[in-house]
Amino acid sequence: MEQPENDLIVQFSQGDSEAFTAIYNRYYYTLYSFVKRLVTEREDAEDITADVFAKLWKLRSNLHTIKNIEAFLYITGRNACLDFLRHIQRRNLRQKELIYALLQQPEEGELEEDVKTLVLKTIYAEIEKLPRSTRQVFKMAYLEGMSNGAIAVALSINNQSVRNYKLRAVKILRISLLNKNMVVGALIGLYCNVLRAFE
Repeated sequence: MEQPENDLIVQFSQGDSEAFTAIYNRYYYTLYSFVKRLVTEREDAEDITADVFAKLWKLRSNLHTIKNIEAFLYITGRNACLDFLRHIQRRNLRQKELIYALLQQPEEGELEEDVKTLVLKTIYAEIEKLPRSTRQVFKMAYLEGMSNGAIAVALSINNQSVRNYKLRAVKILRISLLNKNMVVGALIGLYCNVLRAFE
């Protein structure tokens, strides 16, 4: 027998996990479909949808009707998509600027320029292999230039967690890059130069 709507809302606002599950099951596909129209990649749409429901749960005590919940899901989902699309634009611009800066370095021979290009491509490839949360914090910090405090607010985590993610990312990247079949001296020097560009 379906749970009366008023009872469902009361239980949800009081932190009942079964009530949350019922609301999640009722609205997940509708919200996901809406998000997917704005963000084309399936994995990104799934992540955004999951984040919206996480925010819904955190703010459950402020939502007292189904209309409130529906409006919250729609508005938060739309805003999350806009933030994501702006993030992609900023990231792409930052990457272009970094590549341009490297290409503007004084000429040091064609071989070294080839090594720089290879190192940069390798770094970006390894960044994409980082665990999701670690990768997200790393990009926000080093590709977008966001402060620890701004990242903490954006991701609803504390400053220490941001620092931990950054340290973990650099450690993973350092190990994975040093394991590549590249000229170690050139790799270390260029890697340090790239990290300085991110600071």
